[in-house]
Amino acid sequence: MEWRNKYNSFNSYKGLTYYEKYKNIVSWMDGKEKLGIPIECNLDPIAECNLNCYFCITQRYLKTNRAEVGEMRKLPTDYMYRLVDFLSQWGVRGLCISGGGEPTLHHGVWGLPLYAKMRGMDVSMFTNGTNINPILIESMLLCRWIAFSIDAGNSEDYQKIKGADRFKLVINNLSSIANMRGNSKVDLCYKMLVLPENIDGIYQACKLAKEIGVQDFHVRPADFERWDIKGHKRLQLDRRKVEEQFALCHEEENENFHVYTVTHKFDPEFHVHHDFTRCLASPIIIPILTDGNAYLCVDRKMEGGAKLGSCFPDPEKILEWWGSDKHRNMIKEVNINNCTRCTWSQYNQQIEETVLKDGMCVNFP
Repeated sequence: MEWRNKYNSFNSYKGLTYYEKYKNIVSWMDGKEKLGIPIECNLDPIAECNLNCYFCITQRYLKTNRAEVGEMRKLPTDYMYRLVDFLSQWGVRGLCISGGGEPTLHHGVWGLPLYAKMRGMDVSMFTNGTNINPILIESMLLCRWIAFSIDAGNSEDYQKIKGADRFKLVINNLSSIANMRGNSKVDLCYKMLVLPENIDGIYQACKLAKEIGVQDFHVRPADFERWDIKGHKRLQLDRRKVEEQFALCHEEENENFHVYTVTHKFDPEFHVHHDFTRCLASPIIIPILTDGNAYLCVDRKMEGGAKLGSCFPDPEKILEWWGSDKHRNMIKEVNINNCTRCTWSQYNQQIEETVLKDGMCVNFP
């Protein structure tokens, strides 16, 4: 069991609501129509972080790989606001303030949720929760959801995993936001990746999340198989112990607190696997990095070979290459055997099964 309430944001069957988008992508790939507008922009405002997570998927982007990713490590504040203007006018519905780093270290981000919301967009944010202040909290409460990357249930595990002793600070910050939530519709999510160091603390983290007053506790295996992670390997996690911890977490659920033990993108031993044959889903999102360029997908947004085109200094430059022959050919050339965990794996599978094969006979309700 991954969840009790099936209508949730972590259920990949959400992708079936994108069916018309799926059809458009397939038709565009066949050269029959123009590629539609992405649903979301995934924005990295700054390539800087105040933690040192050894499993970080953007560690080469943050620390060493400036040859592939441009020299600009921080998007200008005025540019981000102009980008929101363009995206909202173009028709992009969601803005996820993410990071190849910790986005709140960029002070220009603090007012971005309000500005994007005023332009008719829904906003979300990923954060490690270390850099919270009253001004930022006021802005964060306008988001649809906020994911707090914590990855531990106690200070000892946190320091091993995150490389810093800031667990109490993060928990206090998250508790403050939960207490100020009031009538806000924001979903606060305590996120945890399963690693060898923290298996015994999964349930402890879940109980803490519930005690703080967040709405969601999300836990899944870490993908440590990426070739660009230092020391990458197939983690040998104790499946029995993990499942026991997951079961205890689900016992804590109630109508105000939801547990998501997400494993459907992994094989039974929590290793990477693919249930699809082609990469087709990436155009549902446009990832834009601190160097002012957009990349093919969120899993390859730090690779020079996946660079789609420039968005800087004029965001309208996107219209010059979005849906171009280059864009189409880059997708065709993706070899999924070289990909590790695919964020859009289930969406790729859905495109194959519902659009290419019509496995659900969609014309017959």
